[in-house]
Amino acid sequence: MKARGQALNIFSMSALDLFASALGAFILLAVIALPFFANTAQLDDATLLSQIVQTREELAQAQEELAQRQEELAQAQAELKEAAKANFMVVIMSWSTEDDVDLHVTDPDGNEFFYEQKEHPGSEAKLEVDVTTGPGNELWLHPKVTPGEYVVDYVYYANRNGRPVRVRGTVLHRDGRIELPEVTLRSRSERQRAAVLRVAAQDGRVQVAG
Repeated sequence: MKARGQALNIFSMSALDLFASALGAFILLAVIALPFFANTAQLDDATLLSQIVQTREELAQAQEELAQRQEELAQAQAELKEAAKANFMVVIMSWSTEDDVDLHVTDPDGNEFFYEQKEHPGSEAKLEVDVTTGPGNELWLHPKVTPGEYVVDYVYYANRNGRPVRVRGTVLHRDGRIELPEVTLRSRSERQRAAVLRVAAQDGRVQVAG
């Protein structure tokens, strides 16, 4: 009986030693691995912080690009608004006899366009068509007419048939056309006012003044 008890006691002590050894090994492994897990956690935090910084930089860059695009859009809208004001103007004079009639157009700067002075420095306007023997048409063109008043006159340069000549006028512009009143010229060198055309500064609209 006594020997049996000793055997049981020896077995119990061996199991306890085995458990203690295993626990010691686990603790030793945990102690060894602890710095590794700590470094891993620090590495993850550093990576996350780097990503946050990078995202903030990308966001700041995107905001800067957005502000630049908004500025470009505002500029384009302003240019479009100015372009909407821009206008062209064409003055056409017509007559149906063999006489020579001349178109004269004077711009707001006092530049007079006619057969001897078809262009002026600093102006895009030009007397494009000059006819010396009728029936004919004469044409003055301004591709980007500026605000102000434009005076349209007809001059009877050569009366070849000895009779009055009736002269018609048409103005073409961005918003349509204007038919000018018919003018009758009776003698050589006679000059008559056909119309005064006013170009508005606000919207570039063309109207007959007065």
